[in-house]
Amino acid sequence: MMLRQRCGSLTVLAMVLLIFFTKDGSGQTDIHLSTEKPGSGTIPIVVSDFETDISASAGIAAYISRVLEKDLLYTGVFDPVRYEAGSDTLAEGRTASAIVEGSLSKNEAMYTLEARLLDFSSREVIFSKRYSFKSDAKRSIAHHLCDEILFFLAGETGIATTRILFTRKEGEFKNLYMIDYDGFGERRVTKDELVVSPEWIDHDRFCFTSYRRDNPDCYLFDPVKNTRTNISHRKGINVAGSYFAPRDELAMTLSLKGNSEIYLIRSSGEVVTRVTNNRAIDCSPSWSPNGGEIAFVSDRRMSPQIYVMDRYGGNTRRLTHRGSYNTSPAWSPRGDMIVFVSRESWLYRLRLISPDGLMEEDLFDDMYSYEDPCWAPDGRHLATTVQFAGVPWIVVVDVESGSKRRLVQGESSSWSPLKE
Repeated sequence: MMLRQRCGSLTVLAMVLLIFFTKDGSGQTDIHLSTEKPGSGTIPIVVSDFETDISASAGIAAYISRVLEKDLLYTGVFDPVRYEAGSDTLAEGRTASAIVEGSLSKNEAMYTLEARLLDFSSREVIFSKRYSFKSDAKRSIAHHLCDEILFFLAGETGIATTRILFTRKEGEFKNLYMIDYDGFGERRVTKDELVVSPEWIDHDRFCFTSYRRDNPDCYLFDPVKNTRTNISHRKGINVAGSYFAPRDELAMTLSLKGNSEIYLIRSSGEVVTRVTNNRAIDCSPSWSPNGGEIAFVSDRRMSPQIYVMDRYGGNTRRLTHRGSYNTSPAWSPRGDMIVFVSRESWLYRLRLISPDGLMEEDLFDDMYSYEDPCWAPDGRHLATTVQFAGVPWIVVVDVESGSKRRLVQGESSSWSPLKE
């Protein structure tokens, strides 16, 4: 997978395809980039069983409560706790910050959850919410409630309603799948195709590159309308890297003349501009949150390194100087750091670097290889590909605590943005 100096258009195309398609690896303004131990600084919160006067609703109430506990735990902010059996005290004399309680009622096929968040000490109501839903939406209700709690108690935007795209190798094919952020609700998007590099456009639409027509073309898919549009079928590779919604600009790698360069195109497929113009291989673009700069990979100094340029292709600067193989940059939604993959001996490490290049560190120093990182919209979590016994898995990482959660077998993930 080494990037090499250009030596003919066929060689270049083969090299780029290797970079994109054969890797078998399964924010804050104060830039110190330190990671803490798992569980540190979490907020204890009590999740009470939701009351119901209908025995048939007891299972739904208990289900929502269990999912909510998991969601709160996955935030990395909360430590969900329960009262000791038969009492209203917490184990080991602990205290908590807040209590979640409520009641569930049913009217024909509709359920109504009256949920309340209370201060633990005073029992004063912080907020109350009412959700009306059918039984098949019970998991979604728990996700929405978790995000409300996180916002009110920590001032942070939650990701419990987000989804993750990923690919999975199935024989000679590599199909595209979608899954909820917590590993539930897996559904297949493509069948019997070779798919790579999925990328969300907005909360409902995404694009991906497929060899459906024997060329790596880029398709836009709308699962709500169940429509699929070929937005870039130019000769050579057509690989989406990052989307900036305010200007409807999709940063892509195209090889129109044999050499890979970065272009901006509309979600309709219209080319806006060519951004790079270099004899080297330029690929893997990632927008800064404000759309002013793009991080990308180039071998213009003989080895793949991370560079940053402005949206017009000017003011290019090399960001990484440590290591001879650095790829897959992903700019945090918070804007304060860029995660990338760096090869160290036979391992691929996840590293964090500040956009000015002054601060850099490894995220983990274990014996696993990490590839294809992508950020959740909260800028705290990311998804990455990790090999376990030769099988690639999507793993969710809490950058601030260092905790990891194995999600699903697959690789090449992309995390959906929040719904506006």
